[in-house]
Parts: sequence; C-alpha cells; structure tokens
Amino acid sequence: MKNTKLLTEGSMLLAVYSVLLLLALYIPLLGTVLSFLLPIPFILFTVKYKIKQSMLFILIAFLLSGLLGSVMGIILTIMFGFTGVLLGEMINRGKSGIELFLGASLSYLFSIVLMYITVMLVLQVNITELIKESSQESIAMVESIMRATGGEVNTQVYKELEESIELTSYMLPSMFVFLAMGLSFITVKAVKPILIRLQVKMNPFPPFREIHLPKSILWYYLLILLISFVEMEKGSFGYTAFLNFFFILQLLMVIQGLSLIYFYCHQKKIPKFVPVVLTVLTPFLLYIIRILGIIDLGFQLRNRISEKK
Repeated sequence: MKNTKLLTEGSMLLAVYSVLLLLALYIPLLGTVLSFLLPIPFILFTVKYKIKQSMLFILIAFLLSGLLGSVMGIILTIMFGFTGVLLGEMINRGKSGIELFLGASLSYLFSIVLMYITVMLVLQVNITELIKESSQESIAMVESIMRATGGEVNTQVYKELEESIELTSYMLPSMFVFLAMGLSFITVKAVKPILIRLQVKMNPFPPFREIHLPKSILWYYLLILLISFVEMEKGSFGYTAFLNFFFILQLLMVIQGLSLIYFYCHQKKIPKFVPVVLTVLTPFLLYIIRILGIIDLGFQLRNRISEKK
C-alpha cells in the first residue's frame, strides 16, 4: 500500500515537473518565471519521503529531462533537482529561512561550477575568453560606427572599457557566487506561498532589516584591506583570489549598511519609501552605505538605536 502511494505521488510529481520543464524550455518569458518553480516537485517529494527515495526520483527526472529537453533539460534538472531535494530535507529538519537560503545558495553554486567545468572540459569552450572576445568585438563595432558617422572617438573611454573587460574576466568566481545567491533568494521566496497552500510548513525568510552578518566578516574585510597593500602579479591566482574576496566582502558591507538603514527607518517609523529610494541611490551612496555597514558590525549600532527608541 505504501509503495503504491509512493509510486502514484511520485508519478504525479514527475508529470508536474515535466510540464514545468517543457514550459521553462520552450516559452521564452513565461518559461524564465516558471523555471523558479522547478524545485517544488523535488521539495514536496523529499518532504514526504526519505533521501534515498528522493535520489531515485532525481534519477528518473534526469532521464526524463534528457528525453524532453536534451542538454538544457539535463542542466536544469541538475541545478533545480538537487536544490529541491536539499531544501526539502532542510524543511523537514525545521531549518530557518536564512539556513534555507544559504543551503540553496551552496547547491546552486555547486551546480554552476559543475556546469562551467563541464563546458570547459567536454565542449572545449573557454567562457572567460568568450566573454572577453564578445565584449571587445562590441566595443570595436561601436568604435567603427562612430568613425563611419563622423563621431569623435574618445580613446581614454575605450581604454577604460577594455580595462573593465579584463577585470571582469577575473571576477567570474564572484559572478558565480552572486548568481547562486540571486537564484536562491528567488527560489525561497517563490516556493513559500505555494508550500503554504499545500500545507507544507516552511520557516519564513527574515525581513531585510533583521539581516545581520557575523562580526567575523569585519575581520576578513580588514585583513583583505591589509593584503591590498601587497603588490601582486596581475593575472596570478593570488591576484584573482584577492579581487574576488575583496569584491564579495565590499558587497556584504553594503548589504549590512542597507539593512541598518531599513532597521533605523523601521525603528523611527520613517515612511517605507525613504529606505527604498536610498536603495535605488546605492550606486551614488556606495561609500557612505559601506561605511555604515562597517560601523554597524564593529560597534553594534542597532543595539544603540533600539535602546534610544
């Protein structure tokens, strides 16, 4: 009886996944939105059954995706399937919203890196060089159009653009990290209302104002600042690692600073549009917001704000 129920529910969820996968693959705009729902069948199956059975569920989904969507279908199944199983197991264990986010981020990051390595080794495609060449071709095309139309070519601007392209090629690991975090955030937010309707208990993601990074992040940031005074060979492993850690830590400080602003506005009952406007203006207030994040981590500003309320 139990095996019959498992097979019936598993077949239904596989059918749902197959439909979602087909829509994600073949309907451009709607498919992009629906792709974030792909983990749901895996989450629901894992919530009800054990990991061992979930692995069999992924294997069947993997074979189905190969038939339905070839290589792209397999890629999506690897990415969203393993993330769904992981989230399902974490929901079973009553993990917090932040833990679900971090777990999904690591799963997505693993999938992205795995796909990158596969493309590099199997298809013999160097993604870094491909991005660099495409960007350089775009710049050259714009430059030739400007020359043909009699426009003035600013060599300094083009030089800076080329330097930015070269820098971007070193920042691929950071891009992978933030892509994984973005996918994780959207997935956790997207599946929450659906799981509630299906009566699956899932701990909520905390409000942005309550996000507080570990204080140890500040020490890593200070360490990276000290390392920045050490001369490194451009293009070396150390140089690439430093750039990526520096970029990630700076962005984390900005997140901490923005979270503090939202916390302050909430405590002082300042209209909600104020922190939203400040968030939009972040590129222009980057330095100030980053400083606020550093001070908040170092001196626990939120505790002082709460005491003065």
